[in-house]
Amino acid sequence: MSHTTKLPRKRGAWFFVVSEGQQVPLAFTNLVTTDGVSRRVVRLAGGCKGISPELQAALKDYFVDAFRLVDESGATTHEFNGTVFSGGTANFDEKGDLKGLMITNVPGYLAEAYPCIAISTTPRTADMSLDPGNGSVIVDNYGGKMDHRQHGNLVVQKNPGEVLNWDGDLEVYLTLMEGWQNVGFKVAIVAMNGGDVTRDEIYQALKRSIPVIVVEGSLREADAFVKAFNSGDFSDTAAELRKKNAAAADAAVATCKGVLESIDRSLVSIVKIGDARGLREALFARGLLG
Repeated sequence: MSHTTKLPRKRGAWFFVVSEGQQVPLAFTNLVTTDGVSRRVVRLAGGCKGISPELQAALKDYFVDAFRLVDESGATTHEFNGTVFSGGTANFDEKGDLKGLMITNVPGYLAEAYPCIAISTTPRTADMSLDPGNGSVIVDNYGGKMDHRQHGNLVVQKNPGEVLNWDGDLEVYLTLMEGWQNVGFKVAIVAMNGGDVTRDEIYQALKRSIPVIVVEGSLREADAFVKAFNSGDFSDTAAELRKKNAAAADAAVATCKGVLESIDRSLVSIVKIGDARGLREALFARGLLG
């Protein structure tokens, strides 16, 4: 079944570019209040590096299955009708079909399955270019194209002449989520896998009292967080960074420890990778479904 959420436009996805310090356009932020869309926003963060091909292939169904309520027979009783949020890049082949699966592809899949809004923020890490075959916007040096299946794409740059690092959109999107939460929206971040940026997303969100649902078994910084949260053992935290810069890793671990010592631990939910029911229950418990 395919859904088409009604929006106040007739073209494809909104596409905006903002520089550091500029206000996010209202046409983007107001997508979360589109007619028929509930006041719920879920940000998906992380990656799929090192996850087995079998688990990675099942991730689309994992998320689509989790973002619905079911009765005892497994039949759908409620579909997610809020906003799902991620980075905005996708790998498309020459025909325009997706190649593989990244966490940033999931909002597009959810918008195809359910009456929800899919949006994204993406740091510009290179000069933008247009794909010579179909004109898709490329925002990095690896051919990452903007996912046109979303309803709104926001690219964040330092300024028209300078780019940002991979964490360049964190302040923008966390501020948006904090603001939505402050006016009564239910919000949360779902984090799986990921490296240094995902670690910062988890801990910076918690520092702002934004709930985080962490997918255990997805490896890397997500599992490092689960280990630290459950046992106080930060030995896996910033492990990839430590290989490059031990001093920076020590500083990152110290920051993470400080956050965990200060937060309300009820902000954290931990679910298992592949367990759609567990993720569904976590989303429901935080008011994001139903």
